[in-house]
This record gives sequence, C-alpha cells and structure tokens, in this order.
Amino acid sequence: MPATTILWHDYETWGADPRRDRPSQFAAIRTNADLQVIGEPMSLYCHPSEDFLPHPEAVLVTGITPQSAAAKGVEESAFFGAINAAMMQAGTCSAGYNSIRFDDEVTRFGFWRNFIDPYAREWQNGNSRWDIIDLVRMAYALRPEGIQWPTRDDGAASFRLEDLTAANNIEHSGAHDALVDVRATIELAQLIRKAQPRLYDFYFRLRRKDEATRLLNIATHEPVLHVSGMYPSERGCIAPVVPLLRHPVNANEVIVYDLTRDPQALLAMSADEMAENLYTRTQDYPEGVERVGLKGVHVNKSPALAPVATLNKDMARRWGIDWSSIEQHRAALLGSDTLSSRLLEVYKHRPEREQPDADVALYDGFISKHDRGVCDEVRSRSPGQLVDWEPDFRDERLQTLYPRFRARNWPELLDEDERQWWRSFCEARLRDGEFGCDFTLTDFQAELESVLQRSLTGEQVALMKQLTQWVSA
Repeated sequence: MPATTILWHDYETWGADPRRDRPSQFAAIRTNADLQVIGEPMSLYCHPSEDFLPHPEAVLVTGITPQSAAAKGVEESAFFGAINAAMMQAGTCSAGYNSIRFDDEVTRFGFWRNFIDPYAREWQNGNSRWDIIDLVRMAYALRPEGIQWPTRDDGAASFRLEDLTAANNIEHSGAHDALVDVRATIELAQLIRKAQPRLYDFYFRLRRKDEATRLLNIATHEPVLHVSGMYPSERGCIAPVVPLLRHPVNANEVIVYDLTRDPQALLAMSADEMAENLYTRTQDYPEGVERVGLKGVHVNKSPALAPVATLNKDMARRWGIDWSSIEQHRAALLGSDTLSSRLLEVYKHRPEREQPDADVALYDGFISKHDRGVCDEVRSRSPGQLVDWEPDFRDERLQTLYPRFRARNWPELLDEDERQWWRSFCEARLRDGEFGCDFTLTDFQAELESVLQRSLTGEQVALMKQLTQWVSA
C-alpha cells in the first residue's frame, strides 16, 4: 500500500450551490499523515465561461472578479484536469473543512462536466476522502478539552472556520482566499490531533466505509453515537441512534433513528404517511407537525460515529441524554413486527422529480464502461483534435454535455454554426432560465441592487463595478 498523504483543499466559487455554481479558485497543500507539509502549495484560478453569471455576494466574499480569474486562470478542462492529477496520486486522502458537503460536490460536478471520472479519486489506488468539520463537532460533543469553543450571538457553539481559528489564535487573515483557508484548516487539524490524539485517529479511520459499516450494525441494532450538523448545537450535535436497515436503493446509506425522540408517532404511521412526513418540503410543512427521527447515514461520507461508551456521564448530562428513555425508545422500535417492511416501502420509491439538466444530472445513474472509455478518449485528445470528431456516446447526458464542453473551454475553435448555437444557448440560459440555469440576468440585477444598498467600502464598490462591466460586456 502506498503511504497515505492528505491533500487539504478548498474552492472559492461564484455562488453557494456546489452543483450549479462554477469555481473561481482552487488551492491545496499536501501533508503526510502526521500533518507535516510536503511539496509545494497548489493554487489555480478558473477562467469563467460565458454561460453563467457570478453572484455579487460571492464576489464580495472572495474579492475575486471575473476579470482577475480570466487573467490568471486556465479553462475549466485544464483546471479540473490538474485537480484530478493531484487527487489521483496513490494513497491520497482528499480532505477539507465542510468539504464532503460542498467542495467534493464542486469536484464531482466539475469532473462530470469535463468528462473526468467523478468518483475514481475517492477510492482507487488506496485513495479516500475526509472532512474535519464533523471531527470538530465530535471533539465538542465528546472530548472538548484543549480547544477553545467560540459561540454565536445566540450562545450556541459556532463551527465556522473563521470563528474557530480566531478563538484558538490560528492565523487566518484573508479568509475566503482558498490557500489561506487551507492553511487554517491544517492548523485546526493539528490542534485537535494534539489535544485529542485518540479521537483524531479514530475519526481518521472512519473515512473507510467498512469502519463506519462495522459500527452501524443492522444485524444487532446496537445503538451508536452519531455526531452531525443535523442535530442542534445546544444538544452537542450528537444523538444516540439505532441502525434499522440498509437503504434498499443506495447501498452506502444506513437508515437510523434518533433515540432521543419518542418513536410512537413513527410507529403509528402507514408507509404513505411516513413518505409524506419525510419528503414534504420544509416550506410546505403543516404548522405544529414535526419530522420523525429517521436519518440516513452515508458510510462513504466519513460519518462521525462512536460507541455509546465514549460518552461519559457528565457529557451525557450536558447534552440531555437519558439512557433509560433511550433504551425504551429502542425497545419500542425493535418490538414492531411491521416497521422494517414499511420503511423498505418508503425508501424503495423515491419521490418523483423533474428531469435535471445534463450539467447537474450526475446522480441520475452511473455511465457504462463503453462511455467511460469514450470520456477517456475525449480527455486524451487536444482541443484541435476535438473539432471534427464526434464521440460515440450512448448516454444522452454525455451527448448533451459534449458540445457545451467544447464551447465553454475553447470558444475560439467553434465554426460559425457552432458559434451561433452557443450564443443562443447562453442567451436562453441567462435571460430565460433555460437549460437548468437558476440565476438569470433578472436575479443578478436584483441581488446587485440589494448589495449596492448596503454601506460598502470603496474596494467593495470597485468590485461591484468590475462585475457589472463583465456582465454587460
């Protein structure tokens, strides 16, 4: 097995949706397993294409304008190609802060748009991925000693990277520059490893899904501690849960129940009532009705799990965990003869949704071995060699992506008909919200006007002026 190294990384993006919004910057620093830096830092900018609009809020946060990204950046194909090369080095664990929920989605969907295997770097060659935001929550819930814990205005614990670094005297000036954020993340990991080495090592092992699966024992239904942002910070972001069953569609997901919640409401529901409770959008939820305590834990997303014995009496008291009621709730769930069959029925049938645009249709199914080979051929050809070549894709999503891929990356190589198609495509997206665009010129103008009504610094006004010039060009 190759020696494990950790590629700490971070993206800055043009918006908050990692599936739709494009990256402006990527930075990474590689360390060994002892968190000692090896090699040179990596910082890349991505040249913005013409078929999306940057969010003014994102430009304010990062200070990156489209003009500066265009001047310093490479086209998206080369941008993600370089990232894949770094992440695919044997033994690499790609890690960050809130990276599994955000940065990894930017990576997956960027790879998808550019015909790079979205998943290979997560498991091939002894590779893995990890995220320390739940390590931080785990330390707070189970072993808080040796770390300063900042609070929000409402008194609840804050897990924002900027707040944690400030409270623990970690250098973080220039926050929201990707390289600065990476350095701060490494120092925070070093702090936790020094303060709570056993906890750090235990959670590092949980990046392997077989370790998580071992703790989520659906044969014995033994309770286990689950730490997650799904649970409120006033409860320590922790709950004892009981593993009930493996998801019938997604083998990497285990359905658990939060044992701090009385299960009687769940046990009284039919499968249809459970589905309505789980899948109704929050804004459409009836007043006074609560969601039941079912959760999905993904074993391939470094879940923060621990045996119940790791929670001492003082911390259990602090988080309001009463073990006698926990056991009563577990016994009630396991005593039902029909709960498992009802849950299987609920999770077998996903709620219907609109067919997503090809850019964001990654999770609509794995591509075939044949199409993977064609994707590899796309990647191996030079831009000039793609001009008169038609790849033999069988998946309609890839057929749709291919002309977009060429136009986004090398618009100068389009012929007149292709240029006309590309102009029409961009106009339909940005003006009319077609082809999966959810941030149109109208939305841009509304957000810009909202930003300009604030009390901005001269530098911020200049950023908005540059952004407006880019969009108007």
